[in-house]
Amino acid sequence: MMRHFFMILAVLLALPTSAMGELLVADLNEKEVAITTDFDGAELLLFGTIDHESHDDVVIIVEGPPKPIAIRQKSRVVGIWINTESATLQQIPSFYQISSTRPLLLIASRETQAKYGLGLEHIPFRLAAGSAISQGDPAEWREALIRNMRAQGLWNQDSDVSVRKKVLFRANIDLPTNVLPGKYKVRILHFRAGALLSETDSLIRVEKKGVSAQIFQFAHSHPPIYGIGAVCFAVFMGWGAARIFGR
Repeated sequence: MMRHFFMILAVLLALPTSAMGELLVADLNEKEVAITTDFDGAELLLFGTIDHESHDDVVIIVEGPPKPIAIRQKSRVVGIWINTESATLQQIPSFYQISSTRPLLLIASRETQAKYGLGLEHIPFRLAAGSAISQGDPAEWREALIRNMRAQGLWNQDSDVSVRKKVLFRANIDLPTNVLPGKYKVRILHFRAGALLSETDSLIRVEKKGVSAQIFQFAHSHPPIYGIGAVCFAVFMGWGAARIFGR
């Protein structure tokens, strides 16, 4: 705790006078995260200063690299639950965390939230070419997507940004073990009485390191060879286990 306080203090004291006069200044304690074979998630600290007055709020959004996601609808057919419809979404954030000083409805109107893309319900819901949703309400599909991503720890929405002395703010960014490598965009927004005063951006680089990085790069560079090798390895391990436990 004290280490984080002195880190924030050191950064703020190092800022030029002109920067201290700005409405919003923010930084991260780390901007690079290494995914190794023993990676069990990461917790980053985002901190900064604002020109605080009454009714001021800070909203922080961390968005991971986009990826296609398939969603499926189950229906009961002859007493059995089966997938009866599916759709593929494109350009969906693989990770999305939004933190704020208060609940979003107390910070900005729904129109303002939609304008600046604040909140899980305002993540773009884009169907891939050739995909269609013919059954049910699209809102239900969106809710299912949010529910599934939250269950995996990849999408989160909380009011856990703290402001101290009406100047310093801080928030934790929790990256789970199943995050994808890539560039993570960080948006910090300063609201006053429901209106956006200023916004600043930053980046977090998440990269695979060590043996896991080599395997990842080889799998993407030579997918057929990697696939054959994975099958052969699985067969070998199965044969070995059968020989050992069959004795």
